[in-house]
Amino acid sequence: MIVHFTGIPKNEVQHDPENKNDNEDLELPLFGLSTLVKATNDFSKNNKLGEGGFGPVYKGVFEDGKEIVVKQLAKTSTQGLREFKNEVISISKLQHRNLVKLLGYCAEGAEKMLIYEYMPNKGLDSFIFDRTQRELLDWHARYHIMNGIARGLLYIHQDS
Repeated sequence: MIVHFTGIPKNEVQHDPENKNDNEDLELPLFGLSTLVKATNDFSKNNKLGEGGFGPVYKGVFEDGKEIVVKQLAKTSTQGLREFKNEVISISKLQHRNLVKLLGYCAEGAEKMLIYEYMPNKGLDSFIFDRTQRELLDWHARYHIMNGIARGLLYIHQDS
């Protein structure tokens, strides 16, 4: 079963006939590369949020106004399609209030990407490592954040 999210036209969800069974197991929308190119303004520098171990991360906006984050697997990655799909399956099964929701993926040609919901308040690192922003987090707020992180880790390691 493929889950279709509200506001995402069915023609934006694509299926690879060669991997039909694999895609059906994922239970997530498979977004076409053209949809993500359009949403991120051709992966423009202005939309780049950062870069992590996975590769570059971009903000995007679908035609209906829904904001997303696209994590693009680095071109130098040795991860194959099967490993990527296994990772997508694992991540898609995680649902916790302290984890960002995976909305779908793209596996088209050499491109492999994960599509997440956009969180407008940036990452925690932008508050902790910025001299001005860190002053906004008193010890009560920091304790609350650490408790939430611990609950998320406990969920991932024991309950998922």
